Amino acid sequence: MTEPARRLKANKVIEGQICGWCSAPLKFGEDAAVCTACETRHHGACWDKKGGCSLASCENAPLERMEPAAAAPAAAGARAPKPGMIACPHCGRHIAERATICRYCKRAPTPDGVYRGPKENAPGAVAALVYGILGFFCFFLGIIAIVKANEAKRAIAGDPRYGGGGMATAGLVLGIVTIVLGVIGLMVRLSLSR
Repeated sequence: MTEPARRLKANKVIEGQICGWCSAPLKFGEDAAVCTACETRHHGACWDKKGGCSLASCENAPLERMEPAAAAPAAAGARAPKPGMIACPHCGRHIAERATICRYCKRAPTPDGVYRGPKENAPGAVAALVYGILGFFCFFLGIIAIVKANEAKRAIAGDPRYGGGGMATAGLVLGIVTIVLGVIGLMVRLSLSR
């Protein structure tokens, strides 16, 4: 594995070149760091302080750090949360201390806002799959499968605690297939009865 930077003392070749981080020229004899991927020059201290190359598209650029989200600014005259309540770090509204999802912004009250708890099937996801399968016996049930699948997909999009997107998609596809097959079957029957 190669090092991300060549460490050296600034020589006559790189003397006077601009540091990628601080934009100050490199002085003869200073500690320097030259990126091995893009050849951008830096002061050794700047490279160490920032954690890598100053060029954002470089493979040696420092990874973006996730800072905790600052609480939403309190509006003038806003009240402090009641006991057992907290302010949502994303929208600032008061929610229950043990809430897994903010009922206002639908984000988890964690710094990144991502819900990582258990999920349950969205209402209509299982029904969509069942109606999609039954649609092969009565193609009108394919319409119900499509309706239930769309209900489930809306519920999943609106609340991260819901899962079952795969069942909803399968129900939707089966519903469409059964309707198409049913219409083709009706057209064949009508053409044969003439």
